[in-house]
Amino acid sequence: MKKKYIIRKLLTAIPTFLIATIILFSLLHIAPSGPVEIMVRSSGKTMDPGMIEELRSQYGLDKPLHQQYFRWLSNFFTGDLGYSYVTNQRLNSILPEKILLTLELVLVANVFSVAFAVVLGVIAAVRKNSFLDNFLSSFALFTYSMPLFWVGLLALYVFSLKLGLTPVGGVTSLGKDFTGFAAIADNLYHLILPASVLSLAYLAYYFRLIRSSMLDVLNKEYVVAARAKGVKELAVIFKHALRNALLPLITLFAVSLGFVLAGSVVIETIFGWPGLGRFLVTAAFNRDYTALLSLNAIIVIMVLFANLVADIACAYVDPRIKY
Repeated sequence: MKKKYIIRKLLTAIPTFLIATIILFSLLHIAPSGPVEIMVRSSGKTMDPGMIEELRSQYGLDKPLHQQYFRWLSNFFTGDLGYSYVTNQRLNSILPEKILLTLELVLVANVFSVAFAVVLGVIAAVRKNSFLDNFLSSFALFTYSMPLFWVGLLALYVFSLKLGLTPVGGVTSLGKDFTGFAAIADNLYHLILPASVLSLAYLAYYFRLIRSSMLDVLNKEYVVAARAKGVKELAVIFKHALRNALLPLITLFAVSLGFVLAGSVVIETIFGWPGLGRFLVTAAFNRDYTALLSLNAIIVIMVLFANLVADIACAYVDPRIKY
């Protein structure tokens, strides 16, 4: 049943991916001007219409839109992401490193935000209406209301410029060639501030969800029955209540992955983190058609994969969910 469930989910993901990429492809081509005209404009050269048409033919942009789409789709599924119209580089050579850097930033931020949200959410729910609960809830509301770019700039100003505790930006220290454990330590040194700011933005959201979910579960009959049987309070909270309260968080974690990636665009731009989000902004400003389409297609795949993992995780956490 497990294999059939996964296969069914994968088959459902195929039309979702196709619809998303068709919409993206259409939106990119609805916009005025085209990639060749933008290439010519950015180079500062003047070309006659004949040379522009020759370039359009060279890149296959003179074909009907449906042929261009199926050509791109065929190349994408065979591992050919195409060329960047702006940098004239193969996307296969520049995207893998950027994807890994963004995944590193997003996953570290999410792990920290979820871990702290679970601990603080359980404490706030167990001690409902106490001073600690009110303080945590107010702090979560305050941090959730703050714009992410403002928090990033403030953290950069305080911890990097004023206190000098963290680097201003980048992934590695300039002018230094670390290897082995020193390279990992240097990467973590640069990662700590952007990951902390990104995790703070989503910690409040996850905290509110866990707190409300725990409050709902703590009033269920099976929790009351467990307490009546004399089960220890820690076992009641973590074995009976928390396991069921985690279900909404698992689902939201997968659904919000797209929003977390969107948040990483802001963080990567502020902290100079050369990941997928920063490259996406550059491609959008330069109207780099192939890069934009391939980048967004990769993000769609990541979100669909995260939803599949969340569905399977929910089924493992809650035995009442059937495949």
